[in-house]
Amino acid sequence: MEQQLEDLQKQANKELAEVSDASALEAWRVLYIGRKGKLPELLRGVKDLGDEEKRVIGKAANILKRTLEEAYSVKQESFIASAPNKLMKALPAGRQVQANEASVGHLHPITLTIERVQNIFAAMGFIIADGPEVEEARYNFDALNIPSDHPARGEGDTFMIDPKSVSGEQDVVLRTQTSPMQIRSVETMRLTPPFYVIAPGRVYLREKVDATHESTFYQFEGLGIGEDITIADFKGVIAAFFSTFFQKDVTVRLRPSYFPFVEPGFEVDMSCVFCAQKGCRVCKYTGWIEVMGAGMVHPNVLKNMNIDPTKYQGFAFGGAIDRLTMIRHGINDIRMFWSGDIRFLRQFSNCHSGPRAGIHVDAGSSPA
Repeated sequence: MEQQLEDLQKQANKELAEVSDASALEAWRVLYIGRKGKLPELLRGVKDLGDEEKRVIGKAANILKRTLEEAYSVKQESFIASAPNKLMKALPAGRQVQANEASVGHLHPITLTIERVQNIFAAMGFIIADGPEVEEARYNFDALNIPSDHPARGEGDTFMIDPKSVSGEQDVVLRTQTSPMQIRSVETMRLTPPFYVIAPGRVYLREKVDATHESTFYQFEGLGIGEDITIADFKGVIAAFFSTFFQKDVTVRLRPSYFPFVEPGFEVDMSCVFCAQKGCRVCKYTGWIEVMGAGMVHPNVLKNMNIDPTKYQGFAFGGAIDRLTMIRHGINDIRMFWSGDIRFLRQFSNCHSGPRAGIHVDAGSSPA
C-alpha cells in the first residue's frame, strides 16, 4: 500500500500542476481528497492490515493528506490573489475595486471545532468515522436498544421519511443522534476489540428553535471497547480531551442518568473553565458545566455488534459540537451559527484547528 500512496501522490501532483482555474481545482480536490476521493478510498483498505502495518500506513497517509491539502491551499490562494484584477475588468465603469477589498474566506466555527475534536481524539488513537445523515431506524433505534414505544421514535421528536419512497420496508429517519455510528463503525470496518472510534456529524431533532435549541446541529459520538475497559478509563480519556480542547486543567464528574444504549449511564460535567469553580454566569454559579451523556455500552448493544458481552465491555459518549463552540467562544445564541451574518463569522478568521489527523473511514452510506 506504501507504493500505492506514492503513485497516488505523483499522479495528484501532476494533475494539480495542470489545473488552470478554480473550478478545475475544486474538481481535483473532490477527486483526490474529497470524502469519496481516491485517498479516502485507498484508506478503506487499512482495516485489513496488521497492527504494525496500520501504524506505518496510517502515518504515511496522514502525511500525504496534509501534503495534498497544503498544495491545494497554495493553488487556491494563487487564484484568489489574481481575482481582484479580473473583477476590476468585469465591473462596469464607475465601480472600481481596490485589491485590498478582496478577502480570503475561512472555515466556519463549527467546522473548526469538529476538526479540533478530531485532532485531539486521533492523537489518543481513535479512528475517525463518518456515516449517513439519512438513517435506517434499525441503526438509529433498534440496534441501540431503544424500544418501539420510546418517545424519541415518535413523529413529535423525529423527522420521519416516507419509507415507501426510500426503501419500501425499513423505516428511514433523519438521524436524531450520532450513536448509530457505534453499530455502523463496527460493521463497516469489521472492528475487533480493542478499538476506539470517534464519529462527529450533523443530526436532526424536531426542536422548537430558541437561543439554546436548534433543529439541526452537530454531535460527536465516541466508543471504546476492550476486555478491561472501565469507567475510570473513560474519565481519564474525557478529562484529557476537555483539558486539551480548552487548554486548561479540567476535572470531570459523573452523575447517574438513563440512556437506553448504556448501563450504567451518566451525565458528564466538567469543572468551569472560566471561573475555576468559584462560580460565574456560565456555570450558573455551581462551578460545573454539563457537557455530555455517557455510560458503559449496554450488553444488548454489544450483542448487536456481534461482540461477546461476557468477554468485552466499553464506554460510549456523545457531546454537542455546537455547545462546545458556544462555551469556548462565549456565544450565547446557537442561532448565530446559521444566521449567515458576516460580522459574526469574521470573528473566527484567525482561529485554527490544524490539519486533520488520524485515519478517516466512511462507515456506511445513506439508505436513500
